[in-house]
Amino acid sequence: MTGTEIYKRTAAYERDARAIRLHAPHWKLLLAFDGERSLAEVALSAEISFAEALPLTNKFLQQGWIEEQPITLEQYLKRTGAADVSAIGAAVPPAVVLHQPKAVNASSPTPASPAEVKSAALPIAPPPLTAPKLPRGPMRLSAVVDYLTSLASNKALGQLLVYRVFLRVPPELLQAEEIASISLVNDNSLIRSEALQKAIANAVSDVAKCALPDGVFAPA
Repeated sequence: MTGTEIYKRTAAYERDARAIRLHAPHWKLLLAFDGERSLAEVALSAEISFAEALPLTNKFLQQGWIEEQPITLEQYLKRTGAADVSAIGAAVPPAVVLHQPKAVNASSPTPASPAEVKSAALPIAPPPLTAPKLPRGPMRLSAVVDYLTSLASNKALGQLLVYRVFLRVPPELLQAEEIASISLVNDNSLIRSEALQKAIANAVSDVAKCALPDGVFAPA
């Protein structure tokens, strides 16, 4: 689950609703599945963390109380924040002009040499992304969350981006720093582990395609 999935309650839920026994917070999550909002948005509305919502959502799926809803391409692009299909890797990429055609003398045409044909057919690959070099000092988790949220066009998409980034971070590194969940507002956690700092920086690079600014680090 990435958080972009949309679920709605099923006929099986309507049939069994009176017999279901859940804790109040779990009811709040189950009733929030309306077939319109994404899993990440439902978790926010139910006031529970994404990490807590995942096992509960799996339980509801196994019981047959909810089912995933298909979404349109327009809805997917809106939820991922992509401006168009080419931004997320379209099946048919846009045309790319490798070179301008050379002027040819009509009276004496000159065919291209094999070397020219070979070089024209090989596009230049972009330089690979490299993990940012991290300065010394603890990483402020609230600053990382604020930075990621600022990259999106609205708050909901920004929060979804935060979830997507931290799903890439090895959970054992988060647990070693006693980070059980990511608060989206005023989280005062300081990350001192260099391994966890690098893992977060790499996740930001992979998902958001950018490097963390120096401002996410507290003075050493």
